[in-house]
Formats: sequence, structure tokens, C-alpha cells
Amino acid sequence: MSARTAAADLLRPSVRWRMPVLMYHSTPATPPATPDEHAVPVHELAEQLGALAADGWRLLGLTEALAARAADPDARVVGVTFDDGLLDFTHAVEVLVSLGARATMYVPTADVGLRLPPGDPHGSRLSWSELADAAEAGVEIGSHSVDHRTLDTLSPGDLRREVVDSRRAIEDALGRPVVSFCYPHGYSSRRVARAVAEAGYSNGCIVGRRIATSADDPYRLPRLHVRPGDTGEAFRALVERGEPGLAPHVKRAAAPAWRTARRAAKHVLGRELT
Repeated sequence: MSARTAAADLLRPSVRWRMPVLMYHSTPATPPATPDEHAVPVHELAEQLGALAADGWRLLGLTEALAARAADPDARVVGVTFDDGLLDFTHAVEVLVSLGARATMYVPTADVGLRLPPGDPHGSRLSWSELADAAEAGVEIGSHSVDHRTLDTLSPGDLRREVVDSRRAIEDALGRPVVSFCYPHGYSSRRVARAVAEAGYSNGCIVGRRIATSADDPYRLPRLHVRPGDTGEAFRALVERGEPGLAPHVKRAAAPAWRTARRAAKHVLGRELT
């Protein structure tokens, strides 16, 4: 997003604030042997979040960040989110605690406690006890559905199971309210967002690749994809202006057609496209 676009946002009467929401996945102790845009080594995570804290940003989980912005539109707040409940999130928790920061971790409940051989691309997952430890450290635990399926192509019954059962599982296991939802693969629609709202969540996030504003649907908040190597000025530009180029806008415009293609593939091929 350009500086001109950001200024235009703030001139619109409906826009009271802009807030970067960061999206992470894996935070390994060392860089993976095969480059992976979803794997930000923990030393880079510490550099990124440390730079924000030093610049005076408050680092909060999504629900808390939204509340802070609602209370003070000028609050210098960044939402910090992690997807998939990967086991190497334990490294990120150490960084968060050291900075006095908080975050939201989105968990697909069917994968909780999964252990796989080192190097398996699917990745081992946090157990319920490890998730409880993260919550005690100030991490909000949100839902990433049950089975991490693309929700906008599901039947109403399957959609309800993914959003309702996952919330219930987390609340039963951790004894904490679950109010934030993350759409698997970033795919959503008005129908899916409505199901999330009806299930009792107060907010939801997609990928979006742009800075969130108060004018966005609170159940489809965009996030910024942080990649390995996004440090220094590149990271500062990401936080202040959003992801560069036309890709975020093109993807948003193409979403309905791509949803139709994925539904057709599911019907013909019997599998989902992501």
C-alpha cells in the first residue's frame, strides 16, 4: 500500500484507524535447508518484533489489538498472529515473553499433539498442555477450524462443524473463551464469515496482504505475510505501508472466480485446490 493510499484511507469518514496485523507460521530455531516463505527463523522474528518494540509499538494478539484500537484510534498497536499450531512456536513464545509482547495462535484442532519425523513438511504440532503453557504466557488461542479445510466450498453442515466444534474443543481443553477465528488458506466469503459470527466469535482474519482498517469487516480482517528476510527497512516498510505491488488487489478481485474453480475441482476431482 502506498503512502498516498494510506492517506486516502484516513481521509475517508468511515476509517478511524489503520492497523498492521502480522501473519507468521513456522519459527524454527535455524533456517530450513529448503527455503520456505512460511518459515521465519526465530532470530529474525526476534529482530523484527524487537525493532517494533524499540520504535514504540505495542505488540498484541488480534482481539486485544482490536480493543486497544477501538479505545484509542491513535494507539500505536500491531496485531501479531501465528497460524497452524506448529511445535516450533515454543521458540516464538520465548521471544514474546522477553519483549513483554502478546500474540494470537490459531490452531486446527484435529492436528493438536501431532508428532512427525524431523523434516516432515506438515510439521509437528503443539499439544494441549503446550498450548495451555502458551496461553499462560499471554498468547490468545484462536480457532483455525477442525481439519484446516477451505471453508468457502463446504456444505452448511460441514462448515458449522469446522467453526463450532473447533471452538468448543479449545474451550473445553483450555478453559478459556475462544473469540478469534482464522480462515484456513485465507479463503472466506460472506456466508463463511456469517457462520463464524453465528458461532460466537467476535473477529476473524484472512490473509489479505494489506493493512487492516476500521472500515474492514471485523470477521475478514486482512493481515501482512511476514517472510524470512523481511528485516530492517524492508520490514519497516511492510508494517507502515503494507505489502507492495498489485498482487493483493488482483487476488481480492479474482477471489469469486477462483472459488468457483475450486468448487468445480472438488466436484469433478474429489479433492480441494488451495
